[in-house]
Amino acid sequence: MSFKEQLKEYFSFTKGESQGIIVLLILLIIAVLVNLSSEYFVSEKKYNFSKYEKLFTELHSDSSNSDIISISEKYDTLKLFKFNPNKLLSGEAKQLGFSEYQFKMIQKYLKTGASFKYKSDLAKIYSIKNKQFTYLKPFVDLPEKGYKKISDNYVSGNSKGNKKNTYFLFDPNTLNDSGWSELGFSEKQILSIRKYINAGGKFFQNEDLKKLYVINDKKFADLEPYINIPRNEESSILKNNHKKVDVNNLSTEEMKQYGKFWQYNATRIVKYRNLLGGFYSKEQLLEVYGMKREYYLKIADDIIIDKSKPEKINVNFAEVSELGRHPYISWQNAEKIIEFRNKNGAYRSIEEIKIKNSIPDEVFKKIAPYIKVK
Repeated sequence: MSFKEQLKEYFSFTKGESQGIIVLLILLIIAVLVNLSSEYFVSEKKYNFSKYEKLFTELHSDSSNSDIISISEKYDTLKLFKFNPNKLLSGEAKQLGFSEYQFKMIQKYLKTGASFKYKSDLAKIYSIKNKQFTYLKPFVDLPEKGYKKISDNYVSGNSKGNKKNTYFLFDPNTLNDSGWSELGFSEKQILSIRKYINAGGKFFQNEDLKKLYVINDKKFADLEPYINIPRNEESSILKNNHKKVDVNNLSTEEMKQYGKFWQYNATRIVKYRNLLGGFYSKEQLLEVYGMKREYYLKIADDIIIDKSKPEKINVNFAEVSELGRHPYISWQNAEKIIEFRNKNGAYRSIEEIKIKNSIPDEVFKKIAPYIKVK
């Protein structure tokens, strides 16, 4: 077969192929014509970006004269105060001149698990301008970057020998055992703290740390500058919404409805209340059998005392057995009180009971709310 014949055979098409090529060419021509004529029929939509350009300028411009002047005027009229950005509330942020957007950015930063350790960390928030930070910096209640951790020698009553402490910013609600150890606490003290937290104990403010008997006044004074409890509206609500327990009026079953502590202790509390005739002070719960101080401190703020409830014994009519049954009145004192009355007549005042029977001040102070002469 010659080359000419081969070429002719290669470029020859069947009838169906020829029709397909013709249809394809027609479609291509139509597409080109539509594209060329579209500009005459479809109007181009224009977008206005001026609003976004203005917002971008406000957020990112940091050096314009007008911006500096507005910030200066703003902070000249504000009464600034010391604040910790880790504990900043929305109301406080507004008083300090932060916008809602800036406060949201601070909260977003904290929610990532990060915290502000130094003054300069506040400048990391992208929406806070350099000039604004300059005004606020003296009021940021955090150390300057590069500060040295403070160490001292603190000897605890439960520690053996001197232990070198390292103080740093910490949240007592989340601090691990090694952190407590670094702050100078012994294993026994750490165990007591851990029991308090595991039992549901919560620190809402710095002073709550003083509830722990393992932390004395001196140790608390050393720790306080470094306590960093995140403070927000939610924690304030939780603290203020504790149910109040009236230990003088509730029955055992009613007390048990207030949680695990009351379920475990209600029976003994009511039993001791009945022996006394009622409580006149919440601290009397520490006298209940099996009551541990750390557990009492956990619920102390939830207790209310109806001081009209304690039953008083009329010593001018009572018998020795009635007085002697009271937990605060010994059998010996009961006999002396009744013997003096039988010999000398009725008592005219409760102070006379103390004087005539030589009852020590400390004992009489406990007895007085439970006795009367009329």
